Amino acid sequence: MKNQDIDQNYDVICIGSGMGALTVASLLSQFYQKKILIIEKHFQVGGFTHAFTRKQKYHWDVGIHYVGDMGETGFSRLLMDKITAGKVSWAKMPEPFEKFVYPNFTFELYGDEEKFKSDLINKFPEEKNAIEGYFKDIHKAAALFGKTMMMKSTAPELSAFKAQIGNDSIETLKDYLDFHFQDPSLKAILASQWGDYGLPPSKCLFATHASLVVHYLNGGYYPVGGGGKIFDAIEPKILENGGAILDTTEVNEIIVENGKAIGVKATFLRGKQESKSYFAPVIVSCAGAYPTYTKLIPKQIPVSFLEKLNLFYKREKMATSVCVYMGLNDSPATLGFKGENHWIFDSIDHESNFSERNNWLLQGGEIKNMYLSFPSLKDPLAENHTADLITFTDYSLFEKWKDLPWKKRGEEYELFKAKIANTVVQTLERRFPGFQKLIDYIEVSTPLTNEHFTSHQDGAIYGLACVPERYDKDKSPWFDVTTPIEGLFLTGADAGGSPGIAGAMMGGLAATLKILGSRELLKKILK
Repeated sequence: MKNQDIDQNYDVICIGSGMGALTVASLLSQFYQKKILIIEKHFQVGGFTHAFTRKQKYHWDVGIHYVGDMGETGFSRLLMDKITAGKVSWAKMPEPFEKFVYPNFTFELYGDEEKFKSDLINKFPEEKNAIEGYFKDIHKAAALFGKTMMMKSTAPELSAFKAQIGNDSIETLKDYLDFHFQDPSLKAILASQWGDYGLPPSKCLFATHASLVVHYLNGGYYPVGGGGKIFDAIEPKILENGGAILDTTEVNEIIVENGKAIGVKATFLRGKQESKSYFAPVIVSCAGAYPTYTKLIPKQIPVSFLEKLNLFYKREKMATSVCVYMGLNDSPATLGFKGENHWIFDSIDHESNFSERNNWLLQGGEIKNMYLSFPSLKDPLAENHTADLITFTDYSLFEKWKDLPWKKRGEEYELFKAKIANTVVQTLERRFPGFQKLIDYIEVSTPLTNEHFTSHQDGAIYGLACVPERYDKDKSPWFDVTTPIEGLFLTGADAGGSPGIAGAMMGGLAATLKILGSRELLKKILK
């Protein structure tokens, strides 16, 4: 839509178009006929749900690699179906849907809780009681998470998590694993999905990990036709109620008058880069807690915890990632892949895998941890084959190019990306002989790519860290859906208590309920 063609006044303005914003916009449009404006910096709407194509045939999703709890009766599925009016279909991944690959063994994960449990017990019979206790504890933690988000529109307090598992000494995943288990290999297996929240066991809250594991107990799912179908399903309802979507437009400032958010100032990134203000009594930021408080709220507006937020960010700075997208000239099934995810680790020591994540870029050698997936084998509608590989790194390795224009960062930057691509290809070829011959196209996304398109500080893909301190509201009030500014709400993963599409969607539901000041909407979702 052309910028000059849209109104300046709305019921709600959403900053960003990620899953959290789409959830708010869809629910308020559908059930309450609200006039919504979504403003997106990227030229493609959808945040980490958007997809892209190369050579007119290779298709990848930038954020949706797989989603759990998408069976017919899962709450995530019920909510997603309401948001998308049931217009997005979900394909169950083949089993096993994950493989945890270590130097001396591979553990296959099936979307069957009893099989998961029995496979662990068969491999580690001496730890049977602890394994059974683990499954009870992850269900307790996940149930507390879900119940509190539904009833209070916020994540539970740290003290509640401790009380739920009956042990005040356990905060992190490492605390839990070290307290209950002996075998290092078993600990490694149980922590294998840490890449889904981007923190090693010593940093992540046990309950965050527990909720993630429970989320995938019934397997992984992929949106048929790709993640872009989510926005495609939501857009008509927003437009039907007089709303609008602006892409390639950056919100520079939230307008605050007399302590209340009343609108936003935005700049069109095409053409003359003109600026314009839009107004609404409700502003919802999907930009993340840190950018919202440090960049979008005018500096003259006092935020009592701003200094603490800056200290938290510096202390708990998230790792970011590089992603290598590969277009294939033949099906990866020719090499034995069926569509499952591969979590590949250089060691059973995840602390080492995380702390040494940059070594291959600085010194050469093996990549310490990798996530390998095949979008085309997950999507029944895919006509051409693709793969993608993600590995964690630090923004500091790319920082010297941050002020250079996108696509014009120079030869040194392009050579560094070529080095990343070559190392990834060589690594895959060593592990899966014949892989290199399948590669027809390759492209590297760096932390600078993430930062450019999402405005996430330092290109962090998961927002602020899910460390224990995050769930202590006295210490970290910036994770709340409500803000100190009347009319301003947060949505997305930072507001949802956990990262990922499902976490962002829960953040969207929480924001919607807070905006409405009622929980009546839940009855409509659960119908």
